[in-house]
Amino acid sequence: MQTVSDLLYSISAVNLIDIGIIGCLMYFVLSWIQGTRAFQILATLLGIGLFYFAALEMGLTLTSVLFQYLWAAIIVVLVIVFQPEIREMLEKASPIRYLSGRQINDANPSMVDEIVKAASELARLRIGALITFQRMDRLDNLVLKGKLLDGMVSAETLVMIFQKNSPLHDGAALIHRDRIKAASCILPLSRDEDLSSRYGTRHRAALGLTERSDALCAVVSEERGEVSLVEGKEITTYKKKGDFRQALERGLVGTVSSTGAPTGTLNMFTANWRLKLLSVVTAIFLWFVIVGPQRSELGMTVPIQYTNLPAAMEITGKWMDRIDVRIRGSESGLANLKPGSVRAVVDLSNVVPGLNYFRMNAKNLQVPPGITISQIRPSDLHLNVEAASTKKTTVVPTLSGELPEKTKVVVTPAEVRLRGLQAELKKVTSVTTDTVAVSELLAKGKLASPVVVKPDGLKIEAIEPMQVNITLEIEKP
Repeated sequence: MQTVSDLLYSISAVNLIDIGIIGCLMYFVLSWIQGTRAFQILATLLGIGLFYFAALEMGLTLTSVLFQYLWAAIIVVLVIVFQPEIREMLEKASPIRYLSGRQINDANPSMVDEIVKAASELARLRIGALITFQRMDRLDNLVLKGKLLDGMVSAETLVMIFQKNSPLHDGAALIHRDRIKAASCILPLSRDEDLSSRYGTRHRAALGLTERSDALCAVVSEERGEVSLVEGKEITTYKKKGDFRQALERGLVGTVSSTGAPTGTLNMFTANWRLKLLSVVTAIFLWFVIVGPQRSELGMTVPIQYTNLPAAMEITGKWMDRIDVRIRGSESGLANLKPGSVRAVVDLSNVVPGLNYFRMNAKNLQVPPGITISQIRPSDLHLNVEAASTKKTTVVPTLSGELPEKTKVVVTPAEVRLRGLQAELKKVTSVTTDTVAVSELLAKGKLASPVVVKPDGLKIEAIEPMQVNITLEIEKP
């Protein structure tokens, strides 16, 4: 099983872009359904998903299989139940609205003055009013238009529309591109069941429209004589005319803050940060669960390194020096593998005389970070180990040619220590060297020659390949 550190190691720049895109989509969906029943249902489904993957990791086969079939049914039910919400999200996500809708900053500041004057007068007279401003989203499918007007925006016209004896007072006035397009419009009501009871039908209708679009609504309360702005899913009440005018300018004209940056840019990261953090965490979780396990595989043959063989033991017979494995990792990780970066290590510290069996698993394989082992063949190894001992043995040089009279051959060192099985050591009385030509020895006076040990099961106890020095000496009379 892959660890979190392995998955983090395998994340590339492309994966970060992938996570960022999904995080943005998650934020779009969550912000759209926040405060609705769909948000609560999505949170429940997230909890079910976490329980499913926990059951999968714990090996609860029956539970994970049942939940796997349950997911297919849940997806179908969600599409049917939330068909209106899905249609609204798709309409909001359409790029056409950015081409056909109005820009936020195309409102005339003088129009704002007329709206502020009308709202102040209606609040003073305790006349209820609902004014809707179309921004980038088209409202054709959300607003049931009452009476088409297409007139200039003025305070007098708006006050006249919402007079109690006016046939147009019931409903909302729709303003688009500095003109009153229609009056007595019917808006969809809010789906927020937690909305305070102090807000009436006008506020609920304004929320219903702003929940489904980027429209801005101004509401005048008939009971309290208050002026409020509704944007997104928030209702803000203003007691001062200047504060209301500034808020309306920010929403319609797109004023610039004191720092010189658009107000929306300043709030890009700080506004609704909890929901943005939840979206990023959810996107990362989905990447770990869905993308992390989907990795490439590669088959290769790796060498076996036997370590910690006790000094009194010796491996006999034939043994395996390589095994076949299949490794899994990201494409870039597998492509960057170097020779020797994957190897098998067998610890022989606990061997006993006779036949020893070893079960090969991922713990025996040394692999780079981000790489995991999916298969090992063969998974079982056996080694025959017997007790070993040492013995000092004389080195007898092998010469070609005749020695001069009154000379003798001197070997340094004269003895070497052999290591091997006791039965094999008993058969050995001496070891030899490679053939040394006497003529060459006479010419050079001294030659180095490697020691030859037979049978092959015996070894010289030395770090480097053992060599002896052969010289000629004149015999003393």
